[in-house]
Amino acid sequence: MTTVEEMREAVASARKREKTTTKIREARYDQRADAIVAELSTGATLTVPRRAVPGFASVSARALGDLSITPGGAGLWSDTLDDGVLIEQLLVLAVGEATLGTIGARSNASKRSLARAVASRANGLKGGRPRKKAA
Repeated sequence: MTTVEEMREAVASARKREKTTTKIREARYDQRADAIVAELSTGATLTVPRRAVPGFASVSARALGDLSITPGGAGLWSDTLDDGVLIEQLLVLAVGEATLGTIGARSNASKRSLARAVASRANGLKGGRPRKKAA
């Protein structure tokens, strides 16, 4: 059974995540650019060509008139199309999967943790990183 303390911790964790998670704050279909424009909680604006969004590619501009933000700000939804797109998908469509992968790898590589520090010290005591062998 869940204790009161566990519930308090879960609520505190959810509130913290709510403050730090990137969300869609405003969204619209820009007919002139034929693109979906999403303003994010970070202050950035994401513009994705309509034809790049699989569920929106073959529909008319009028069908995107009811574009709305999903609860929690995690995506966009059109009742007319009965289809939507998540913020993660919009990011992939805007910058490409390879670029996002590179950004993620660089971000994770720059993080410092106790485990990394311990492993680095241990490798240093062994003489450091092994030298590359000539092929």
